[in-house]
Amino acid sequence: MSRRTDGGGETEAETPESVDGLENANLLESTQIATLFLDRNLALKNFTSAAKDLFHLIESDVGRPITHIRAHLDADTVEKDAEHVLRTLSSIERKVESRDNGARYVMRLMPYWTLDGVIAGVVITFVDITKITAAEARIDDLAIDLRNRVQSLESLVDLVPVGVMVVEDNAVANIKVNLAAARLMGETAVDGPGPRQTERARLFCGGRELSEAEHPLYRAAHGGEVVPLIECRLLRTDGSTVDVMMSATPLRDTRGAVRGGIAALVDISEQKRAEAHQQVLLHELQHRVKNILATISALATRMLRDAPSVDGFSNAFLGRLRAMAATHELLSQANWTGADLRQLLETTLRGQNPSAGAIHIDGPAVLLTPAAASTLGMVVYEMATNAAKYGALSSARGRIEIGWTVIRDPAGDRLRLCWTELAGPPVPATIADGFGVAFIKGGVEYELQGSAVVEPRPAGLRWELEFPLKANVKEV
Repeated sequence: MSRRTDGGGETEAETPESVDGLENANLLESTQIATLFLDRNLALKNFTSAAKDLFHLIESDVGRPITHIRAHLDADTVEKDAEHVLRTLSSIERKVESRDNGARYVMRLMPYWTLDGVIAGVVITFVDITKITAAEARIDDLAIDLRNRVQSLESLVDLVPVGVMVVEDNAVANIKVNLAAARLMGETAVDGPGPRQTERARLFCGGRELSEAEHPLYRAAHGGEVVPLIECRLLRTDGSTVDVMMSATPLRDTRGAVRGGIAALVDISEQKRAEAHQQVLLHELQHRVKNILATISALATRMLRDAPSVDGFSNAFLGRLRAMAATHELLSQANWTGADLRQLLETTLRGQNPSAGAIHIDGPAVLLTPAAASTLGMVVYEMATNAAKYGALSSARGRIEIGWTVIRDPAGDRLRLCWTELAGPPVPATIADGFGVAFIKGGVEYELQGSAVVEPRPAGLRWELEFPLKANVKEV
């Protein structure tokens, strides 16, 4: 997800105009963050599975105004906040609680944009902070019930998976930490009973280190301030940092005077990685949508020039779109990490309904990159379509043998794929460069940086495709 900056310094999300479709859904679902997309009319455009329980959504809710969809939250301000975001192009963040199970969330609303820079609607995310707030509440209870009994508190808080830091008598240079906090800071030999101490907990926010006066624990211990949750990075003993959510509250004696402070830290590294992954996926989605649209546009333009009739164009165009869809489905099943060459061939050829034994495939395991798989899927579809119309698959006795090998070469390893048609109709001595032949050659030469050679033989047509492994093959 890319960022834009408005005049007030706020940043908004930019996402493609459409968030519909199987591939898009797979990409969004992998984030596991409750997310709603609203259009400019505040109608529901899409949502993730994690948002279903929070809003009791079903698939048919897409298109309904947000006013018709009530969130089970203690303060339902979604509609009002969304209108404010669209009006001001700013962001809103607030904490909300579910009326169903008491779960707590950080609700963030921000505008998102089309590729043309036009405001497209509002994206709303709900990040579950139930564990953080529950831990904070638990620590507050302990601070009230067990003041002046720090040793007992240390034994107890070591049992919770939340970092705890305690300062007494305003001695900020002498911080007591529990087991979870010591591990967050990267301290060694932290196991075993007894108090653990550290001289300083260095925090970084917005690319700079917080001064002592800005430190949440200092603010609580010296100023008596209750510091709400803040996101920051905690410096570890090895020089690395870890993302944490931190809050602090003062400790008071029986007279109400501040005698120290206590802070809670929760590791949010997984949440930050999930957010970063979501941005990467949205960038990837934007890139793929642009490539798909460009491919379809170029394909339609070229086919319209060569189509003998509208019906002929329609059937051929839809067939190629189905081939593209089959390849994309294969890639989506592997989360777009790549496609196995054998599976790609079998998936593409299945659409021609070949008879049993008509096609023989042989070759080592090869994992193609997503881009190479998309190109080769269309190339194989063209060869299979031509074989079904004019070649081996148009004959009951015809068959096709497909094999490939990896050629090791100091100048660069290559993959060679041979497509051999046998026992089909007679093959003309010369093969005209029609749309299919030109498409095959162009796809291999320009998209795969390789070569495609067709050879008419008495026994049947033979294609030899060759392209470099680099940039086309992920694994052999």
